[in-house]
Amino acid sequence: MWHLKFKYKHADCIYAPKLRELGLSVHFYFLGFYEKGKYTYTTALQHIFGEKNKIKKYINYMKKHPKIIDIEIYRDVIITIAKHKKEIELYSRGYDQMFMHPSPAYLSEDGFEIIEVAFWNRKPLQEFIKSLEKNKTTTHFEILRFEEKEMEDIYVSKLLPKISEKQKQAIELAFEHRYYKYPRKTNLDKLAKLSKVSKQTFRENLRRAEEKIIPQFISK
Repeated sequence: MWHLKFKYKHADCIYAPKLRELGLSVHFYFLGFYEKGKYTYTTALQHIFGEKNKIKKYINYMKKHPKIIDIEIYRDVIITIAKHKKEIELYSRGYDQMFMHPSPAYLSEDGFEIIEVAFWNRKPLQEFIKSLEKNKTTTHFEILRFEEKEMEDIYVSKLLPKISEKQKQAIELAFEHRYYKYPRKTNLDKLAKLSKVSKQTFRENLRRAEEKIIPQFISK
């Protein structure tokens, strides 16, 4: 299997400039596209990370954007369908379901997109690279990795399980402060203090969130 990972920025991106303005980041999932008339319509799922009030601002921006045809919201996960000019091949190429996405795309706070795609042979990926390089709205394109290797893992998007707001806040705070890094960059005492609850309460909220989320990523 051939794998292509690249860093990208394009001037007509709906999402990245607003994410940069608000200091948010997104895990982005390409769900598909179709063409009708002069336009290409793309469907995507976004899992947004950042401060709650800024996430609300981003969602409101999405609701009002003229290129967003429809939107569905589940907490800080949104599904959108967007409209683009068909002449910009970037969208039909990027959302082409012939490609596999071993991991979600990452739209960072600095306005860049980190995308990984895979295919059985090299040629379609080479053609994809050429289309990105010649795309008239491309402002940055950098290949991070282009190699043949075995598929180690592939992520399939799924909506988050139902967890309470306190559980969600606990696990997001733990992630933000690198509680899950090795070695750990913080501890439960510090996280509980930041959360303004007792250590026991914070631990319970965190463990209940982990109990609901972790099983999604472990095969039974």
